[in-house]
Amino acid sequence: MVQRRVNRWVGVFLLVVGVGGLALTFLPSLLLGVQMTLLAVAGALFVAAGVTDRVRWSLLAGVGNVALGLSLVVSGTETLGDQSGTGDLAYAALVAVGGLTLAVIGVGYVVEHDAFDTEP
Repeated sequence: MVQRRVNRWVGVFLLVVGVGGLALTFLPSLLLGVQMTLLAVAGALFVAAGVTDRVRWSLLAGVGNVALGLSLVVSGTETLGDQSGTGDLAYAALVAVGGLTLAVIGVGYVVEHDAFDTEP
């Protein structure tokens, strides 16, 4: 039950950041727009996971984790646009690995939710 409450508040934060980022950068670049949209989608899914009982909440949280992980991958990809040096490449690779790891955990929530002990 605590995990659902945490998902709800993390979701509110991500939703505010995603929608706020889109509003502040009216007509953002393509990658920034995709990243902020994925953050907002992840936030909405986390909020829904925290408040609804109609759908298995771990399913919503898992898809939210996938969206959040993909937003990190987009963030790393956006860093590569400058091509400033190997530091940017290393940063992008590390962020991509972190984002893909988060996405894999999200898929695990969806497929094998019992393994994560997500029962309310």
